[in-house]
Amino acid sequence: MNYKTMMKKYTAVFFAAVLCTLPCSLSAQTPSTEEMYGILEKQYESGNFDKDITCMLSLIIEKPNEPKSAQQYKLFRRDTKDQTTLVQLAPEADKGTGYMQEKNNLWVYDPTSHQFTHSSLKRTIGDSDASVSDVNKRSAFRKTYEITDIAASKLGKFDVYAVTLKPLLSDAKYAQEKFFVRKDDPLILKIESYGSSGRLMRTTLLPKYVKIGNFNWPAHSIYINEINKGEKTTQILSDFDTSDIPDVVFTKAYLEKIN
Repeated sequence: MNYKTMMKKYTAVFFAAVLCTLPCSLSAQTPSTEEMYGILEKQYESGNFDKDITCMLSLIIEKPNEPKSAQQYKLFRRDTKDQTTLVQLAPEADKGTGYMQEKNNLWVYDPTSHQFTHSSLKRTIGDSDASVSDVNKRSAFRKTYEITDIAASKLGKFDVYAVTLKPLLSDAKYAQEKFFVRKDDPLILKIESYGSSGRLMRTTLLPKYVKIGNFNWPAHSIYINEINKGEKTTQILSDFDTSDIPDVVFTKAYLEKIN
């Protein structure tokens, strides 16, 4: 075989190898919509539990020209029945305020007036930027969001997928959201939430997860209010317990009794 023939042969083999590996490479960089549904379905719904869970919920609230404040709650969740109860422990002036959620209904208990108010899951907890929908059971991902775009991106030191989503629920708090998902370990690290005008309304940072059984749960979340600049809430979950919770905890009578 002469030199020219040999070079043609090697060149053909080289380009054949490149063509064979190219689709795999592109696929590794940007998953298909169906693949991303699978990734986010697994991650998003891993925050739902097949057993009762109790923990402490601490909120650190920062607002411009105001001293930093803190609130503490006991959080009870029973995801098998889509029930959540929150009882405020501190500060003392608001102790006993309660939130009781079942499916799409939320009742807020005022220990001073001893009255319940029916509200939306979008209601904020106290005067923070965290809402009850941030700490209760998550709906099935495919029923909650439609994926409209997937792009490779960078978030700090992490390679991520930036996934643009259209909320499907009629009572969705935002018109569009963007999830930033780690490539090497598909955890959601950041969420951008937009209004119907396209304006960024809230940024959520999720810097720390904890493993509870087979589940990953964000133990540390930072909610940044993009409308009121300088306003943010840091949410910390701790002291997890998966013991059975008495049924009475998920009733109005429980909130009345403890007060």
